[in-house]
Amino acid sequence: MSADHPITRRQAILSGSAAAAAAALPDGALAQVKKVAQAALPAGKFLSARDLAILDEVAELIIPADAQSGGAKAAKCALFIDARLAESIDPVWRQSWKEDLREIDEVSAQMFGRGFLETSPAERIKLMDRMSRNENKKPLEDINYAFGTIKWWVAEAYYTSQLGIHDELEYQGNIYIDEFAGDDVTPIDRT
Repeated sequence: MSADHPITRRQAILSGSAAAAAAALPDGALAQVKKVAQAALPAGKFLSARDLAILDEVAELIIPADAQSGGAKAAKCALFIDARLAESIDPVWRQSWKEDLREIDEVSAQMFGRGFLETSPAERIKLMDRMSRNENKKPLEDINYAFGTIKWWVAEAYYTSQLGIHDELEYQGNIYIDEFAGDDVTPIDRT
């Protein structure tokens, strides 16, 4: 890091943890981890490539693909959120997203000794369980707040996408109906 941006204690610990975890991986596993990291999305309009990839994976865990429709990845929810962040003039809101995504990576490193993108699917589910803990109550840790924010925005992005509206909700569009299919209601006598 430069003198303008000194490395923080948290970053140093995280870097040391990542190096130790990488050294402990069996042969070939490090190459697999690097392959996953390289396959990540490119940098977005606002978010870094890693932040965007974390958001993309978390979004898919929140709204996974199923037999009826594609999930959050297919709907490009992470790119939608990134575009909204890029358009925003609120620096506090924008920074909070970066902090939330960094928090996910840091909690993953605490729990599993590696960043979120390097975890297994089972480990990601465990992390999501921790993130969503106390969802309907007062959040106990920062990652609980992060989950609430991310979940809301993923739902917004998904259900305003072509996939969410047409495949999931089966919206037919504004169509002319020849005949009223509801119940006749007796008009109210206002006299």
